[in-house]
Amino acid sequence: MSSRSSIVLAVAALSVAGIGSAHAQSYGGIDLGHPQYSSSVNGIGGGGGTNGGVGAKLYGGYSLTPNFALEGSLFRLGNSRSNGATVNTWGVGLDGVGSYTFAPQWSVLGRVGVAGARFNTSAGNDSSPGVKIGAGLQYDLSRQVALRVQYERYHFVNAFDARPNIGEYTAGVKISF
Repeated sequence: MSSRSSIVLAVAALSVAGIGSAHAQSYGGIDLGHPQYSSSVNGIGGGGGTNGGVGAKLYGGYSLTPNFALEGSLFRLGNSRSNGATVNTWGVGLDGVGSYTFAPQWSVLGRVGVAGARFNTSAGNDSSPGVKIGAGLQYDLSRQVALRVQYERYHFVNAFDARPNIGEYTAGVKISF
């Protein structure tokens, strides 16, 4: 690469970084929800199981622009039970979160990301990577505090030689720093 191309790329990168930092904002929050295991995990749950427990997500994010953020999370997807057996799911995720303000204090959210989960069952344990998508609404109480309601869907690729799908409705609070 020529030195001229290197300079142009460096100036472009610094310009993008400068634009991002003008809108940069860190935030964190917690969501609580109810999981829905739509498929079984190691023969447990799914359509014939009972979804239970409280789902929870602790997250932190960084707004790169007013309409885009990167968000990391630790999550628990409650449990599912059937035939005396139980599955519990825990994991981590990383999402790109887009938002659009459609009225004063109201925004719609969309997210796409990756997740890694640990499935603990009474018949053994396994881990799986996965993808996730989600959508929701956010209401800003102030510049620092917002309320969120969301639906997230996790599609795991290989846990116990299956592809578990778990959805979760959540409600929570986001606090900006």
